[in-house]
Amino acid sequence: MAHPSTLTAYGPTVAEVDLGAFEDNVRTFKKRAGKSKLMAVIKTNAYGHGVVPVGEAAVRAGADRLGVTMVEEGAQLRAAGINVPIHILSSIMSWQAADLVAWDLTASVSTSDLANALSREAVHQNKTVSVHLKIDTGLHRFGVHPEEALDFCRAWYGIPGLEWEGVYTHFSSADEGEWKTTEKQYASFMNTIEMLKKNGYQFPIHHAGASTIAIERKDMYLDMVRCGIALFGYPPEERQDSMISLKPVMGLKSRLLHVHELPPGSPVGYGGSYVTTGYEKIAVVPIGHGDGYHRALSNNGQMLVNGKRAEIIGEVSLDQTLINVTGIPEANDGDEVVLMGEQNGDYISAREIAGWMGSIVDEVLAGLKERVERIYK
Repeated sequence: MAHPSTLTAYGPTVAEVDLGAFEDNVRTFKKRAGKSKLMAVIKTNAYGHGVVPVGEAAVRAGADRLGVTMVEEGAQLRAAGINVPIHILSSIMSWQAADLVAWDLTASVSTSDLANALSREAVHQNKTVSVHLKIDTGLHRFGVHPEEALDFCRAWYGIPGLEWEGVYTHFSSADEGEWKTTEKQYASFMNTIEMLKKNGYQFPIHHAGASTIAIERKDMYLDMVRCGIALFGYPPEERQDSMISLKPVMGLKSRLLHVHELPPGSPVGYGGSYVTTGYEKIAVVPIGHGDGYHRALSNNGQMLVNGKRAEIIGEVSLDQTLINVTGIPEANDGDEVVLMGEQNGDYISAREIAGWMGSIVDEVLAGLKERVERIYK
């Protein structure tokens, strides 16, 4: 039996990605950066928005560089024809060095194993690989400790095949507004740079700040700022919403798959964690935690139907979520549901969803799985 080569229709749950809004946000930060370079951090599939379309949009809007955390995403961007520097903002395994060099990516280096592996591969491939030294000033994920930086440079700065283009750090508590801690880490970083410089180890590009620094602390811009979540329309913390005007980039929509009425005392969903108190109109929305719509939203959250808010009831299952549309008598099978975005003047933001989850915007956006179709505007 012959089958068609492609599907003629897709499911109703889609994420709409407004690339124009994204480009506007990039231009806002590019202007704000002034003489400093702007790195658009589009890690984790561009926080769920799609790494290649977003990477292309970032370059169109003037981003000087791109940042990801996986060699695989860097290779995807190169394969799409993107030629700006692409940084791997994480340590990687030494066996990934061959691919990093082959795809002309910029490495973060803070271990002797990786420095040695990159050098071997650069020589083997007859290339020079751009590397940035990572200094650990207090986040304690990876990086060379300040007191070990000089010995590290003495051992590895001069090895063949490496171009030490930059040195950087990442703050642990800037988003939380803990400026005493952040300023201490910044001072440690600057002192380390000065100590290395006095000993003959120079790095053309110094960078320390991410989205919060780009919004709040121009004094810490240095040669480059790295903006991530803010480019997608959400400053890292709610206090920053009044400090800068940004446009949310993603909307999330679906359709009512089935609407029916249940009598009083009916348990709803797995485990019966919600029980109807009267005759209630219940609707099924085809999205679940298998799509990245978190179980933390069980009995906790809202969606928009016909411009009105409907409460999430019962447990969010793998593929469906149930909502109470009793107060929306006109609701019917096939009606549009807005899970994130605007409908008839009301708006549900990723920050509001994060509040229901007890989480952050990053998890709401980046957690959305790839089986949810992205539609680009």
